[in-house]
Amino acid sequence: MSARTKVNHVILIIIDDIRAEHLFALLDSGRLPNMATLAKNGISCRNCITSFPSITYPCYSNIVVGSYSGYYPKEGSGIPCYHFVARSDPPSKGDKLPIIRFYGSGRHLKELNNDLGNNVQTIFEQAGEGNFLSSLNIVYRGSEIVVPNDFKSKTIFKNAEEAYATPRKYFANNEAPKVSIIYIPKTDELMHNKGFDHPDYITEIVECDKYIGSFINVLREKGYYKDCVICIVSDHGNYKSEKIYDLEPFFAKKKLIPYVPKKKVGDFDANMGSVGFFNFPGDNWHQHPTITQLEKFKTISNNTTNVFEMLWEIPGTRFMYYRDDNNTPDRGIIYLKRKDPKTGEILQGKIEYEDHGKSQKTKYVYDKEDLFEYFKNESAIKLLDNKSHYIDDWLAGTYMIDFPMLVDQLPRYFKNPRSCDVIISTCARYSFAYEHGKTVNPHLYNHDIALKMSMTVPLIIGGSEEIPNLEIPYCKTTDVVPTLLDFLGKKPHKSVVGKSLLT
Repeated sequence: MSARTKVNHVILIIIDDIRAEHLFALLDSGRLPNMATLAKNGISCRNCITSFPSITYPCYSNIVVGSYSGYYPKEGSGIPCYHFVARSDPPSKGDKLPIIRFYGSGRHLKELNNDLGNNVQTIFEQAGEGNFLSSLNIVYRGSEIVVPNDFKSKTIFKNAEEAYATPRKYFANNEAPKVSIIYIPKTDELMHNKGFDHPDYITEIVECDKYIGSFINVLREKGYYKDCVICIVSDHGNYKSEKIYDLEPFFAKKKLIPYVPKKKVGDFDANMGSVGFFNFPGDNWHQHPTITQLEKFKTISNNTTNVFEMLWEIPGTRFMYYRDDNNTPDRGIIYLKRKDPKTGEILQGKIEYEDHGKSQKTKYVYDKEDLFEYFKNESAIKLLDNKSHYIDDWLAGTYMIDFPMLVDQLPRYFKNPRSCDVIISTCARYSFAYEHGKTVNPHLYNHDIALKMSMTVPLIIGGSEEIPNLEIPYCKTTDVVPTLLDFLGKKPHKSVVGKSLLT
């Protein structure tokens, strides 16, 4: 198939919190007949690698723009995580302290499209002229957003159906959307509260397949299906933690006071599932601290503590990541540490990055032992050559193992001025449910880690007979936008890091 074959309609369905192996197991067992038909006659991938951290809003927004977090004053998305301290670079002037962004709040979620920044574009903004629809899609910039009366999956799909059955309901020119995005959040809620192995979670996925079948029937009846592309993807996978732990007493014992912007005081801000994101003030809360300031951190109560040593005391902590003081958007170092769970020895390594944006190259080196154990894999070991490699090299070499593409992803995260100062990970040993000073709604089922089960999502592209029949061994979620634009005969924005799967 030519990469320039043109279709007229693209429908992107993002079903939250679906691990690739889970969806394809249901598909192979015959429980998802409509998705199975799309996959059988189109493109499918069982190893589509999402972004790190594997958390909804950074992963979700990266799908819709085809790029990643980065030094957003000049390049990349401005959304590094679900929670962040909204620092700027250069630092803001005046007494006003940076806010804590938390997209779990409706007020903050309304700012997400602005938080993206102007250096990236949504698929709607990249697709040229036409009508564009978002059915509960949260990254809706450039489209008509339809918020359903309820958040039931059936209602969300039905609203999208109406845009093709009766376009005039949404568009004055009575033309069906060129690009539509349908977002299904219910699966995420069920996964957290009940688990990926619970019948209710599985039933919801099966129900989504039925709604996709109904949607396809409408597209056929109205004559759109023959030149329509339907893409199904998820933002991240998931896992089950071994234990739950309450961190509030830990920080109270350390006499650390959580940062409260309204009060203009606080020693730190943190949120932690199994992965923890920790923020500390430098000379002030606008500035990131230096490594020395973290090693000799002065608290409000005038105590001095070594932040790194303290964070290693959090139960189950296995990995730690933080930036070098001299990093720039074009060049820098990310420090890596891993604790041996048996001996307690701290192993060290680093990622060196150069250039920026889609041309970023990264080199992974270590002092004594390969922290990510890439050496155990024949493809990954080729990347342990003391040389720099592009994102697609890391993808090809690590998609089948734990920590896929992480050597590329960590620098993109830490280049963002809104990123935290130190990341720690227990690799699913513990779940903390700690957010900004409080333990909230603790549960064992999460999705933030860099292990394969949380980083691998399903990808299915079907519909028009113009779609080639391909089973792709691996890809990345940022390949979705350039692929769908390729079907429309459009070129992606310069910020897009992904590449078309049709080439």
